[in-house]
Amino acid sequence: MVEFRDWIIREGIDIMSDAEVIDYIKQYFIYNNDGTFTRTDKKNSKGSLDKDGYLIIKIKGKQYKAHRLVFAYHNGKFPTMEIDHINRNRTDNRIENLREVDRQTNVDNTTRKPNPDTGTVGIYKDKCTKGLKAIYSFRYKGKTYRFRTLEEALNKKEELLYGK
Repeated sequence: MVEFRDWIIREGIDIMSDAEVIDYIKQYFIYNNDGTFTRTDKKNSKGSLDKDGYLIIKIKGKQYKAHRLVFAYHNGKFPTMEIDHINRNRTDNRIENLREVDRQTNVDNTTRKPNPDTGTVGIYKDKCTKGLKAIYSFRYKGKTYRFRTLEEALNKKEELLYGK
């Protein structure tokens, strides 16, 4: 069986260590104050947005999220935890807008969007019952609560969360 490293070498794929990537971006990238990079090794190569709205930059065939490259460029190492965009704008990669945080802190700095079917956060149209019994549902502490009306669901959710 061919070893992975031998296969990589045979295929001509270049694997770079974190330190080599950092050296590469310091040599071939110019950091702009607006949080963008200008490449000196390739023209018209500013990256592209991924499906989640983050800027992706390809280096030697591998894709990197731009905010992780900005962090590494300024700190000399890649982050060991998650990178949080303080202002919640995924394309704002200014170093003063980035911070290394744990998962919970990153989740706490997100905005939950209302469900398009109900217009409220956390309450959904229940697709299991197909409307025969209860139409609206939400989960709280591992339990699913189901209700016939949106108003009943909102009242129960408020009662559970705030004791009202």
